[in-house]
Amino acid sequence: MSRKLSTSSFYIQLYQIVDDRSSDQIISWSKSNTNSFIVWDMKKLRSDILLKSSSVLGKNVTEFIAKLRSHGFRSVAKGPGELEFSHDEFSRGPLMKKKMMVKALSESIERFDAQLKALKFRLKAKKASLKVENLFQNLRI
Repeated sequence: MSRKLSTSSFYIQLYQIVDDRSSDQIISWSKSNTNSFIVWDMKKLRSDILLKSSSVLGKNVTEFIAKLRSHGFRSVAKGPGELEFSHDEFSRGPLMKKKMMVKALSESIERFDAQLKALKFRLKAKKASLKVENLFQNLRI
């Protein structure tokens, strides 16, 4: 069973790189499978992409492959010097892009909501503390 796709920056950054037509000689979507991509040139992947991007994808090919596997990608048998990776929920197309953006937005809203709840809780605790302080001051008078 493959791991569910989340909107971590790993998936979003990977999608942007695979979907970028200017890097098709290095990494591109598979022509035969909409749920996989192929790494065509390992050396250029490292020098032109991994070293220039954030460390989210890894800084070398070994780290990149380990991160792919830890995020639920499977290796697909390919020719020498080529690596193909597949994920049931990682696919090319505008729908995938929209799904990731909607999910990222909803996760941001959830994080904001959690922060807001925490602030409300702290405010409520501060109010209670001030009430107790007021009561003690009234008792001293």
